[in-house]
Amino acid sequence: MATETNQSVGNDRVRRPRHAPAGSIVARRARRGIGLLPLALLLVAALTSSAQAASVGLGTAGSFSVLGGSTVTNTGPSVLNGDLGLSPGTAITGFPPGTVHGTIHANDAVAQQAQADLTTAYNDAAGRSSTATVTGDLAGRTLRPGVYTSASSLGLSGDLTLDAQGDPNAVFIFQAGSTLTTSSGSRVLLTGGAQACNVFWQVGSSATIGTSTAFTGNILALTSISLTTGATLKGRALARNGAVTLDTNTVTRAPCATTGGTGGTGGTTGGTGGTGGTTGGTTGGTGGTTGGTGGTTGGTTGGTGGTTGGTGGTTGGTTGGRGGTTGRTAPNHRHHRRHGRHHRRSHRSQARPPHTRGGFTG
Repeated sequence: MATETNQSVGNDRVRRPRHAPAGSIVARRARRGIGLLPLALLLVAALTSSAQAASVGLGTAGSFSVLGGSTVTNTGPSVLNGDLGLSPGTAITGFPPGTVHGTIHANDAVAQQAQADLTTAYNDAAGRSSTATVTGDLAGRTLRPGVYTSASSLGLSGDLTLDAQGDPNAVFIFQAGSTLTTSSGSRVLLTGGAQACNVFWQVGSSATIGTSTAFTGNILALTSISLTTGATLKGRALARNGAVTLDTNTVTRAPCATTGGTGGTGGTTGGTGGTGGTTGGTTGGTGGTTGGTGGTTGGTTGGTGGTTGGTGGTTGGTTGGRGGTTGRTAPNHRHHRRHGRHHRRSHRSQARPPHTRGGFTG
């Protein structure tokens, strides 16, 4: 253990700890702590590498509900909640009767940039490391966040459930080597806080969404996308090179929901009062005072602490701000007792008759 040496400085002694011997318990513990440091760093790195995968950035393509490469064709009263774009093609037909709650961009600078950003996003999704391999029909499955890969096609003939397990930022990526096809009435369901904005379908050729299918996610197709009669899409239909074909569909661009900040916490409670005083102050709310004999203590909300009462007052409480001021000092009773004794002695000496020799005064 460390020992101490004494060194005189004037009349005072200063104690200085000696360095711990190499074989002491302190030194051994220090060396043990240093040895654990690399292990801790490895653990942090492992936790970081296993963190949730990042979402796929869509760039300017994110403002589009439908983006095509060659043509965009609509039949019936389709509704697009988001921009409609096309590039490098120029033929957009069927609006009306289709309705676009957004802006139509036909091979302008905006559509061209969106196609460039779509290419980047497509390559990002295609290049993600696979979490699991899936084949054939995805119906009847419940999947956790991850990257699911099929070397050929993906199909859906019923319900697929995507469970975020309480994480609203959970990401689901599906990599289809060739086609994506859904049967009539199929559904992609979200649970556990999953969001449509974080679901991505990277399709190596073309996607066909069947009649009355309720589909969820962003479809990033190399060639074309077809939404058949009555199908709905909560996400985006983004085709790089081919056509997007619509037939009485509703496509709703799905931005990620954001969570508001948490309000601040209230301050502390006022200190203990002196004789006869009480403790004031409030916690995280409106200031108030508590009556008591001799004085009170004010409280404030999120600002400067309150003032104190009269004789024997107490210290003001604070709420999330600077402390209050201190009350007036209580009377010094010892001083008053000492002054009283002196006054009584002076009074007695004045009342006593003067002493004279022989009993005479003169």
